[in-house]
Amino acid sequence: MTRPPTSAVRPLIAPRRQLLLGYAAAVGAAFSFALGALVVRKAVTDYATPLVAAAYSMMFGCAAVTLLAGRGAVAELNRASRVGWALAAAAGVVSSTAAICFYFALSAAPVVLVAPLSGTSPLFAMLFTIIFLRRLERVTPRMIAGCVLVVVGVAFIAVGRS
Repeated sequence: MTRPPTSAVRPLIAPRRQLLLGYAAAVGAAFSFALGALVVRKAVTDYATPLVAAAYSMMFGCAAVTLLAGRGAVAELNRASRVGWALAAAAGVVSSTAAICFYFALSAAPVVLVAPLSGTSPLFAMLFTIIFLRRLERVTPRMIAGCVLVVVGVAFIAVGRS
């Protein structure tokens, strides 16, 4: 008897609960990015060049994700299509480039300026969503207003810093 794919075994999460889990994960990511910025700033100013620090960071991050993914990840990789592999590779290259740029920024500028500037990523995410994911996601006027507020907040931080 064959087993159904793992996604068919898991119960569906209620939409409201799924949304709350998404919010919680986003807050967890924000906390982790903020804490990571402090650690990176210390590493790139006292211990290693930004490129070396980024390489070690990604190596340990890859090991942690591999442990979290577990044995099912290998089977899932075997089922992935070429398009899936290409998208994963592109995401890896883009994420690695972002990390390297972030590490170089933290080696040259204060963390209280770099972190908010990197926090403008929602603006770019919204722009790319409008361009590339128009059929998958809807961008509302409230979302655009939120992104404008992010940019205004970053501008206040940048002006206050100088």
